[in-house]
Amino acid sequence: MAPFLAILALALLTGGCTFKQGVARTSAVLLDDMIAALNAESDTNHAREAAASLLVILEGHVRADPGHRPLRRAAAQAYGGFAFGFLEKEEPDRARQLYKRGRDHGLRALGLSPSSKNAPFRKALVRLGRGDISLLFWTAYCWSGWINLSRGSPDALADLPRAEAMMARTRAIDPQFFYGGPELFFGVYYGSRSRLLGGDPQKAAAHFRRAVSASGGRFLMAKFLFARYHAVQTQNKELFVRLLNEIEKAPMGLLPDQALANALAKKWAKALRERMKDLF
Repeated sequence: MAPFLAILALALLTGGCTFKQGVARTSAVLLDDMIAALNAESDTNHAREAAASLLVILEGHVRADPGHRPLRRAAAQAYGGFAFGFLEKEEPDRARQLYKRGRDHGLRALGLSPSSKNAPFRKALVRLGRGDISLLFWTAYCWSGWINLSRGSPDALADLPRAEAMMARTRAIDPQFFYGGPELFFGVYYGSRSRLLGGDPQKAAAHFRRAVSASGGRFLMAKFLFARYHAVQTQNKELFVRLLNEIEKAPMGLLPDQALANALAKKWAKALRERMKDLF
């Protein structure tokens, strides 16, 4: 009788959901724990292998319950993190496709369309609040990643105002979300382009400083992107060297929840330093 009672209990807990949906929803928290465990992994090679399997598991759960927002958000976060951490440099075409998958998961969960015109899209964002911030952030993150790797496409570039508006809404709700993630976004946004194309070194520096401050300097990826997209763009070699030194000298275990991001920042900082003569 015990198995029957367990199934009955699950059915009662999940209300009108199908059995598959019930299993998917009860697994959603566990999947978040798996993402957290992945982020806490300091071995980048092991993390890459594990992340690929996690994406398949997430897709299976989304198929079982496509209307469950937490699963869509987890998928957007996982696709965005995998594309940024492991694919952008070596497999940009594949990274672009995964960013797009993450974007589509997020937009569907938010009830937004990628084809919406800018004005209605911005109006729709106003109704989104703190309960939507994680979906907002990871959707905008994936969308901007896809745009960045699709610069030869006028249609992709036309999407930039909506991705920017989505991250601006995230920043308005909580600029310190995910270790200052919205501030980091705008640091790269203003720091990665020339003034003729909308870049603004002063705005970029202010956003980067706030992003670094959000974690007390413990989220090393903020310092790496500060060096890569501001110090190089402004040819500030002193700042560049200082930021890379801080990354490379940072102790292991500085931010346990983001051990993977910090390990990648250390690895990339070393590679960036080796290019210093070409960059300055």
